[in-house]
Amino acid sequence: MKQFLLCTSSALSIALSVSPVYAESQLPISDSTATLNTVSDLEQHHHSAEALELEAASLLPKPAGEPAIESHIATEIAFPLHVMSQADTSTSRPSQLTVSDRWQFSVEPYIFVPLRVQADATVAGRTASIDLGLGNILNFDRAFNAGIRLEAQKNRLGLILDGFYVSAQNSGNLGVTFPPNSLPGIGANIPIPVQTSADASLSIRQGLIDLAASYRVVDTTLGDSVATPKSFPRLVVAPSLGLRINILSQKLEVDDVRINDIPVSNIPLPISLPVNQDFRLNRTTVEPLIGVQIGLDLSERWTVDLRGDLSGFNLNADTNLTWNLLVGAQYQLSPNTSLQLSYRFNGFDFEDGSGLTRANLNLRQNGLLLGATFHF
Repeated sequence: MKQFLLCTSSALSIALSVSPVYAESQLPISDSTATLNTVSDLEQHHHSAEALELEAASLLPKPAGEPAIESHIATEIAFPLHVMSQADTSTSRPSQLTVSDRWQFSVEPYIFVPLRVQADATVAGRTASIDLGLGNILNFDRAFNAGIRLEAQKNRLGLILDGFYVSAQNSGNLGVTFPPNSLPGIGANIPIPVQTSADASLSIRQGLIDLAASYRVVDTTLGDSVATPKSFPRLVVAPSLGLRINILSQKLEVDDVRINDIPVSNIPLPISLPVNQDFRLNRTTVEPLIGVQIGLDLSERWTVDLRGDLSGFNLNADTNLTWNLLVGAQYQLSPNTSLQLSYRFNGFDFEDGSGLTRANLNLRQNGLLLGATFHF
């Protein structure tokens, strides 16, 4: 019995020492007047004292069969503390970055299917042409273009890395023009440019690597005085400035050459000459690049785009100019994936040197660009 009373006394002492009970008799008159100004305060402290006594009593061992005292007060106190802990966490934790405050990245692999390819190429003074139409769409051995575009965006600033590969090839009976005095044998004495029909193959390879930075000078909602992030239509205009690495490779293979109606001593004479020569050109230039992208968000799913760029500005060669123009639409398939369908126009004008060292390329392409963009 003494042990039970000792345990009871210890439990009460611990409970009262942890949670002091404010009793009216324990407070000086001045302190109680300053602290408890209303009857409501007195009642709240009185109930608190009773709650602590009941909580302490619930900790004591009970004889068998005696119902335990429920600690409903503890349950009532626990809920507001739980709410307070959540509120403290939300206020002390740094605020999460919004979409525009963090770097956003996108990867866009794409393929360009040219519906028309026209090229006049001169390699070491020898000129041939390529003209591929709709029938060559699926013949990727003759016309193939593909690329990948990487973008990083933070607020209005954007960084762009775009790589584009162009391949066009034509072979068979081609028209090849030779400069004066460049044919072998009897053709070496012809002092004028000679247009021939030749068993030849012309291939053009071009690689473009763009490194640029863009800035959204316009990012606004149209026709809505109270703009929100989900207001539509939304207009974005972002000019860009950077560098373009232009890698050009041309190869002309000529076998037998047939010359018709060439005056030799004022007598037209058909000539057939075995040439069997390969002419090559490899050239890499680094040039300034300017561009602009205009996007109009019609809804959360649909966006229409207009994008163009220009580079070269006749630097590093007598003529050097590359341009691209895309008009198309994007469809947001999921929060992280979108599909793109555009029509692309592409042009390249290059000329340098003279005579047997002359190099020239006038390339024009237009067709469909198909891409998928992955955001993260």
